[in-house]
Order: sequence, then structure tokens, then C-alpha cells
Amino acid sequence: MAPWADTPFTLVPSPKYTIGNADLGSIFTANEMAVSHNIYIRGLNAIYNQADNVSSPTDVKDFLTFCQIWIEVVHHHHSLEEEVMFPGIEKDLGQEGLMQANLEQHHAFEDAMEEFKAYIETTTAADYKKDAVRKLVDRFGQLFVTHLHEEIENLLQVGREFDTSGEVLKKNYLAFEKRLVAQSSWTRHHPFIFGCRDVTFENGVNGNWPADVPFFIPYVISGVLSRKLSGVWRFLPSDFHGRPRALPFG
Repeated sequence: MAPWADTPFTLVPSPKYTIGNADLGSIFTANEMAVSHNIYIRGLNAIYNQADNVSSPTDVKDFLTFCQIWIEVVHHHHSLEEEVMFPGIEKDLGQEGLMQANLEQHHAFEDAMEEFKAYIETTTAADYKKDAVRKLVDRFGQLFVTHLHEEIENLLQVGREFDTSGEVLKKNYLAFEKRLVAQSSWTRHHPFIFGCRDVTFENGVNGNWPADVPFFIPYVISGVLSRKLSGVWRFLPSDFHGRPRALPFG
């Protein structure tokens, strides 16, 4: 069986599935972040599992664009964590440096991720080497995914020790999310995010994520917003409704 986007990098267990009590603000925040993190991991796995199998100039061009969108989404997420969410949590809880470990983890894989970014942005279809992408991902992938796992545990720990109601975590997460959504491209980033979901994961416990999005948005993405980069979305692990499908180059 061909690999899918749940390997080789391991997905994050969501607190809503493992702990429950999703109404508690700290669980809500950690769970929302876990769902987002799994989107990034599935995207990275889709890249890793298809990188060696693209060869035609059109396929390579679309694949490199897919990689570029992945790193745009990840960088946007991390930059707004550093700018909005983490400082807000520290300020509201009166705990300077509380989120410092998360920032340090960002820096740990930053240089290797920048090398990956430089390659996918400057390489032409003619110059593409099928083993280059995997080698570059190997330099940062496990550090990156470990960070995504540990950040969820860190958020839960902050809730247990400093924010038992979860109100501060939820307030700052929602401020972060509002900026993230508003600044994301509807023709690049949102199609990627919707197509890296898996509504069947963990028995579908997060199948309606994001909960506040109107039901028709996946149809709008599929019918209108995805057309400009239609070739790029071939590499997605799911359709725009979050239903898993085989990787075409897996």
C-alpha cells in the first residue's frame, strides 16, 4: 500500500479525543492548535511522500508551488504565535518568559527550514533533483514535528498551573486565530488548509473543524477559489471537504 499523509511524521493526538471536556478554555485552545498542527504535519508528509515521484516540468512546477504554500502557512502561524499569542498569554498571566521554550524550539529548526524555503523558491523544473527535497526535510522535519507535539503539552501545562479556567489561553488563541484567518490568502492558504484536514481522524472527533465556518465554504473553495492553482491541489492528501484520498505521486 502506498504511503499516505499520516506518515512518516507522526500526527498529534488531539486533547478533545484524549482528554475530553472540550468546553474548558485550555482544552479548547490546545485542541484547536493540535488540529492546526496536524494540518501542517499532513502537508509535510504529503511533500515527503511525493517528492521523489514528480518528474514532468508541469508536475515539478506545481509541486514546488505546493511546497511554497506549505512553508508560507507554517511561517505565518509561527510569526503570529510570536507576535500575538505568546506575548498575550505571558502578559495576561503576569508570567514573563512562560512561553520561551516554544520560541526556542522555533529557532532550533529555523535555519534548516530556511534552506528548504530557498530551494523550493529558486529551483526550476529543469534543475529539480528528486532526492533534494527529502534530504532538506530530513534536516528539520523531526525537530519541527516534535515541537508541534510538545507545544500542545505546554499549553495544557500552562492551563493546569496558571490558567485553570482556560480563559486567558482561549482569549489569546482567538485573537491569534482572527489575525491568522484575516491575513491568509483565499486562493493559496485556505485551500491548502482545508485539503490537509482529515475528518475521519480519531473517529471524526474534530470532523466539523473549523466549527464556525459556514458549511458551504468547502464548496466555494472547490468550485471557485481553487481554480487559479488547480494543478497544485493534486498533491493534497484530502479533498476540500477533508475526506482522505490517495496521494497521486505517493
